[in-house]
Amino acid sequence: MGDRGVDFSQRPATWLVLATDGPALELESLAPASTRIRAVADPTVFASLLHEGRPRIAIVATPPASDPELELVARERRRRSSLRTIHLSAPAEAAARLEALRQGYDDALPQSIDPRELAGRAALLEEQARPRAGVSVEIADGLELDLVAHELRRDGRAVHLRPKEFQLLAMLAAHPGRAFTRRQLLDRVWGLDQIGDPRTVDVHVRWLRSKVEREPDQPVHLVTIRGVGYRLDPPHR
Repeated sequence: MGDRGVDFSQRPATWLVLATDGPALELESLAPASTRIRAVADPTVFASLLHEGRPRIAIVATPPASDPELELVARERRRRSSLRTIHLSAPAEAAARLEALRQGYDDALPQSIDPRELAGRAALLEEQARPRAGVSVEIADGLELDLVAHELRRDGRAVHLRPKEFQLLAMLAAHPGRAFTRRQLLDRVWGLDQIGDPRTVDVHVRWLRSKVEREPDQPVHLVTIRGVGYRLDPPHR
């Protein structure tokens, strides 16, 4: 069976579905109006869209999903804190649903579920995953900066930051995509009356990269702008 798509525009799907039949294919008329849904039957296509499209909800049914696809979605859920996942299986496969929950799926349901309930559960998960305005900022995949708790979290676990590291990261996160000189960063984070070496900024950026970047020697978020200074590129940029 080929792709069964609800939205085939160039915009990425909000909900991404891997299924060949069942309630997941009835979500078109039941999901919130702003939701874009794409349902595919090919696990390879699904895997590509999961990585490239950054959906908010991933719904996988077995079949066509098998262990590799289920593990892929579980890994992506651990990597990206804004993603929510639902596993669907035959009513008799309770053990498979329990295993999905152990792997980190947000919900695991029988294929006999009413499509309206499935749509409601997915919408609730999406709502719960949205960061509260002004409270948290997504820095990288699976990495959020909580501006109230003064805490950096990777997949829900706290990452230790020195006070100036937090202030520097928070300042850059408040202006995503904007480049700052070392002097500007020194003035804004350490204070206008600070008599310091701009290389202090370099040291703190190096420390931050070790905590923010998956490959600190090849940063993709906290990047150097030659002849200027530094810029923070969030994951959606």
